[in-house]
Amino acid sequence: MDAIYENSAYIRSRADASRRSSQSKGQAKAAPCKRTKVLLIVLCVSVVLVFGGLCLLGVLYSNFLHEMSQDMNNTNYEMELEALKTQNKETLRKLNRLNESTGCAVCAVNWIHFGGKCYYFSTVKMNWTRSRDHCVTLGGHLVIINNNAEQDFLTSNVKITHWIGLNDIDIEGRWVWVNNQPLNDSIEFWIKRENGVREPDNWTKDHPAGEDCASLGHPAGETDFWTDAFCFKEKRFVCEAPASV
Repeated sequence: MDAIYENSAYIRSRADASRRSSQSKGQAKAAPCKRTKVLLIVLCVSVVLVFGGLCLLGVLYSNFLHEMSQDMNNTNYEMELEALKTQNKETLRKLNRLNESTGCAVCAVNWIHFGGKCYYFSTVKMNWTRSRDHCVTLGGHLVIINNNAEQDFLTSNVKITHWIGLNDIDIEGRWVWVNNQPLNDSIEFWIKRENGVREPDNWTKDHPAGEDCASLGHPAGETDFWTDAFCFKEKRFVCEAPASV
């Protein structure tokens, strides 16, 4: 009988040992699984951070390229402007050599000679500022009108309104030419209407900035006199340069 009890106790102890061994193995297996999950979570977070960093770098690089492109465009414009100025100086130099050999005053192609000056009547329309700058690239400036003869010459060569080199952009009512000389009140050709209304009237109904740039005539077609107009309007223009002698 004692032998049977001893065998039963032995069997239970073996069973208990087997369960403990199984539990230890299960815990040992569970531990690597938890570590794997933690590593996967860390890896996913790292991937997200890396991807976010790459996106940020992409945005910064795109902005850098955009700024570089703008700088290159500005540089190209300045280079083209300088090239035009250089070309114009070379043209004037050749004209001067021609004049020295012929004794005649001449103007560049498409310019008209009058009173010792050359005048260019544009065939394209620009706003006042671009017209002023374009005349400079051609070696001149927007026309400055000094007397009745010059006014008559200009009006006889235009059929629609043209920009001239007169403005009051800086100080309202103080009209100056593009050479910064103030308008001589004894030599002005503003429109004077029969109803008593005259130019310049700084019309602000269509735009609060008012009319700060002068032109020969107005869109209605009359070109014998001056009007003030919105500087952003696009018109033809007249350039002036000294004749080569």
